Amino acid sequence: MPQESAPAETPTKAPSKTEDLTFHGSPKPSLGAELELQILDRETGDLAPGAVRILKVCEQQKIEGVSAELMQSMFEVKTGVCNSVAEVRDQLASRLRRARIVAASLGFELALGGTHPFHRSSGSVVFPEERYERIVERLAWLTYQRVVFGLHVHVGVPDGDTAMTVSNLLVKYLPHLIAVSANSPFWQGVDTGLASSRAALYALLPHSGVPPQFRKWKEFRTYCQVMRDTKTIASFKDIYWDIRPRPDYGTLEFRICDMPPSLSLTMAIVALTRCLVISSIQLLKERPQVARGDQRRHWIASENKWLATRYGMDALFIRTPGGKRRPLKKDLAELIDRMLPIAKAQGDDAFLTPLVRLDQFESGADWARNLFRQSGNWKSLVDAMIRRFADELEGVKYEG
Repeated sequence: MPQESAPAETPTKAPSKTEDLTFHGSPKPSLGAELELQILDRETGDLAPGAVRILKVCEQQKIEGVSAELMQSMFEVKTGVCNSVAEVRDQLASRLRRARIVAASLGFELALGGTHPFHRSSGSVVFPEERYERIVERLAWLTYQRVVFGLHVHVGVPDGDTAMTVSNLLVKYLPHLIAVSANSPFWQGVDTGLASSRAALYALLPHSGVPPQFRKWKEFRTYCQVMRDTKTIASFKDIYWDIRPRPDYGTLEFRICDMPPSLSLTMAIVALTRCLVISSIQLLKERPQVARGDQRRHWIASENKWLATRYGMDALFIRTPGGKRRPLKKDLAELIDRMLPIAKAQGDDAFLTPLVRLDQFESGADWARNLFRQSGNWKSLVDAMIRRFADELEGVKYEG
């Protein structure tokens, strides 16, 4: 789905009071996905500043959906507007295969992961564009804590009020999305003890994290106006919450997920995210009173997000405002059971297969930890990441 290629963290001009904040609703639950890829040195396995060369050739080859990211050691591959998870898969597979061939021809490898296992982020090189230089000016040292890689999923919703209500309802599932995508246990050669160090690192940035609770689209518009008037942001695009509205696309954008370790799990998360949105819209039709929300659940959302960031699928999260806790894995298993009929109605149920047997599920974080502890060698882990991605693109089932 078309999107700005990177955040403009610092307003570049006086905030505009005429920015179009009309929500251009989607009549169907359309889909779009954006994948942030690691560019690796073939010999060392470290991140390598190859984006300028790769993107130049991709442009010459007319490969759609490939764009720059903040650092030269990463780039993004994204879809257009899709009507099914199968369409997302097919668009991404084609574009990823072609981008990987380009990277290989230039001496680089590609891999999927929320962070690189041992890269020293102070050695990263910012992409040579003015907007990224403004990010460095504003964020200083924090810029180099953004060498992280995520999956963003867009789902179409009919109008702005629905977007706000669905966002409020789905905040409680942020831990579930972190747990299934968690794939960043290592940071600069250290086991952080976290399932998702990316989620923790991203929380350092302004305008990120759990979105505030807005009851109506008008309230969000007012929020944006205040932020623009105070020159805090230049546009709603400068807001990087875990779930944020995109009025220009008529979607909710889910930004919470690490880049998963495989394309099959990526498609499962895309399917699950769409089901969550569809389910919430159905609930609103059946029980309009839920639009009032429960502010208490919003208050505990940040703690639940942290528990999933730390423990992943093993988290014991807070299920009710009264303090009752429950294993996140058990709650997620029941959630998947509830979502399967919705996925089947959309023709997406086959994509949820990796999440159906959670007793056999291995997160990317667990997979990486196990591999490193077996070999004790960072390069061996990176080689496995490269091979897993390449094998899946070539249609070979990866056995670990």
